Amino acid sequence: MVNRAVSPIKRGSGKPGSGEPLFRLGKDHIGFMESGVSIRAASHDTQNRPVQGHAGGCRVASDGGRVTIFLSRVKYPLLLDAIRRSGVVAVSFIEPSTNKSIQVKGEAAELAQSQPGDLERIAAYLDLFTADLERIDVRAALGRAVLTIAPADLAAIDFTPAIAFIQTPGAKAGAPIEA
Repeated sequence: MVNRAVSPIKRGSGKPGSGEPLFRLGKDHIGFMESGVSIRAASHDTQNRPVQGHAGGCRVASDGGRVTIFLSRVKYPLLLDAIRRSGVVAVSFIEPSTNKSIQVKGEAAELAQSQPGDLERIAAYLDLFTADLERIDVRAALGRAVLTIAPADLAAIDFTPAIAFIQTPGAKAGAPIEA
């Protein structure tokens, strides 16, 4: 079982809007985000209406200063357009079996090239995610139907973390993750 303890985020030297990290995600955050948790991404359109979708995995830079989420071009064209136009994204990482969750708000969001190993990363993510669903008696086929991304359909979105919040239900829900 993956240790899902989350430690404080390290503050960086970036300035808001610069694309430089305001903080960096710690190793515990990175481990949690890449562990097969549910990933929900959201942004807003030009009229400030919310647009959201499910990501099929993520990749986090080893220093925690950049995050890449994987989306389906076919399923989420409005979300991809909203991120492209606004440059901002909010991404929630939720473990279905426990509801443990964090939300990372990002800036300098942009469409990026997928990298070697991303398809394997997505396949491993789906295996971990569906295993967690089965722990709560949800069929793996449901998770695969929602999250599977055909290789030709893959869109990678890179962003710089700007702030993060605890979203696990309870007394600390909504609290910023501090350094």
